[in-house]
Amino acid sequence: MEQKPPLIVRLIPRRFVARMTGRFARLRLPGFLLRPFLRWYAKRYGAELADAERPLEDYVSFVDFFARTLKRGARPLPADPAAIASPCDGKVSMCGTVDRGTLLQVKGHTYTLAELLGDAGEAARFAGGTYAVIYLAPGDYHRFHWPLDGTVETARGLPGDLWPVNERSVASVERLFARNERLACVGRTAAGGAFAYVPVGALNVGSIRLSFSRVRTNPLREASDAPLRPRWGKRGDEFGWFELGSTVVLVLAPDAGTLDELATGTKLRMGEPIGRLALS
Repeated sequence: MEQKPPLIVRLIPRRFVARMTGRFARLRLPGFLLRPFLRWYAKRYGAELADAERPLEDYVSFVDFFARTLKRGARPLPADPAAIASPCDGKVSMCGTVDRGTLLQVKGHTYTLAELLGDAGEAARFAGGTYAVIYLAPGDYHRFHWPLDGTVETARGLPGDLWPVNERSVASVERLFARNERLACVGRTAAGGAFAYVPVGALNVGSIRLSFSRVRTNPLREASDAPLRPRWGKRGDEFGWFELGSTVVLVLAPDAGTLDELATGTKLRMGEPIGRLALS
């Protein structure tokens, strides 16, 4: 029998709860309260403190710790310039081929790329392309990076629901990634192929931020294109961060390259090769 999200999750005002959680998570707390909590959290969820750029004593709030930066060299990039790098730490939730405009959420559940991007015209560019969905667990590093050299041409904030993105919800909530709040970024690789990069919000996510735009989730009341000049980025550069955790969806058009067929549940670290670019 298919399990639904817990009753309390289905009944609570999820957007309001996310905003309140975000506010509390940003509160500056005295060290004697914050440090024991952060140590417990790191132990409970397996956060790798040795990789963090700053010692535990330097953080002033939970969000400050959650969106922590890493030491230089903690996530090396592939030597092959044609390799597509994993944009984040996390676990493969699903990957595959864009089939008649749809992506597979789990067996028996699909959603359309037009819904995910909020633009049917943009979605048409990705027919026959490949995609990967990466889930970031609570203990993971929660900044996400450019998987390739390229240019973001549009960044759109798409408000929506804030269902959890854990396995139970992904298996039971129809079209979850296309229903949750998200930032839909579309651009081109250095060789000209199209890519889409979509950080997706979830229950208790205070906000998702981009490093190059003011567009964000949760405060938005309606879909909007951010005022954005085309923004160039290099593979490995910071793309943005989650202030509480969630999921990244990466889609490549056939003329951009191909993402590998990774097994569901595969653990990734930012920078690991997950596909190959089309260089001409």
